[in-house]
Amino acid sequence: MPNSAIEEVRELSGLDSAAIFLLALGKDNAAKVLKHLNPREVQQIGSAMTSVENVTRRDIHNVMLSFLEDVGENALGVDPNEYAQTLMADALGGGGGHLMDAALLGDQVKGLEALKWMHPSTISNMLRNEHPQVVAIVLSYFEPDQAAEVLRGIPERFQAEVIYRIATLTTIQPRALFDLNDVLENASSDGEGGKLATIGGEKRAAEILNLVGSGIDSRILDDIAVEHEDVSKAIQDKMFVFDDIEGIDDRGIQSIVAEVPNEVLVLALKGADNKLKEKFLANVSKRQADIMRDDLESGGPVKLSAVEEAQRTIVQTVRRLADEDKIMMPGGGEEFV
Repeated sequence: MPNSAIEEVRELSGLDSAAIFLLALGKDNAAKVLKHLNPREVQQIGSAMTSVENVTRRDIHNVMLSFLEDVGENALGVDPNEYAQTLMADALGGGGGHLMDAALLGDQVKGLEALKWMHPSTISNMLRNEHPQVVAIVLSYFEPDQAAEVLRGIPERFQAEVIYRIATLTTIQPRALFDLNDVLENASSDGEGGKLATIGGEKRAAEILNLVGSGIDSRILDDIAVEHEDVSKAIQDKMFVFDDIEGIDDRGIQSIVAEVPNEVLVLALKGADNKLKEKFLANVSKRQADIMRDDLESGGPVKLSAVEEAQRTIVQTVRRLADEDKIMMPGGGEEFV
């Protein structure tokens, strides 16, 4: 077994670091942490925990050291006031782009909530024979990345109709949502009337299409434009795609590079134009830029699907950094998702 003093230091993604951290905590403590994450986060970390390999003592040491540095002088690791406000916003449906009024829905959406724990392909099969309006409501309730995966599994002939209905769905009577929840939960509900729940909208539709990729997004927008050109354009105006990164300033590019593993960045740039490639290369160290140039020029052909997946990963990172006010999106950021 190699001595820790000579163990190679390797770069770890944020997801891999989280996986190693939880593995090091032990089963009971890790379970307590996972209880506070949403279903999507649990799935992602669980997958990382099963795929991380050859973890060394140096890896564990670096992960723990990074955690302690992040915590710093604040033993809680967070600003209590900011954390409390964010927690309440999330609890009431205001966080992560999730616009559902959870205070209104209370405990009556258990059936919908249970869907979040299912594999996207399973959800797609459950919804493939449902009315597009039902599918639209369900996908509006999900986070954009999960909604995008489910949308890919829905019959192609319904995809544009579903996105159109998401874009034009801004409120829903609680009774209608409870009826849908009853079907999913196979139970009855006594919820009646009440104020309208905010759900869906053009921005929500754009968030989902941002993550569908593979040309499906363009086809869906074209299909919607046949009868609803105004809605198609409104969705497109709120979308942010990989090429739009060119409009982010140098400081923002540096923040993106710090969050994205080098191999993912190189793969994504294989499908980018020269101007965007040079923008990234100008915002890394000379040594890293030389390595990236060699990888871009000498690497063999790669699957288009792999390039698109890498680009989607970076777009998700950009959106997260913008939500955290760590980067400024092109045009000021307020009109982008």
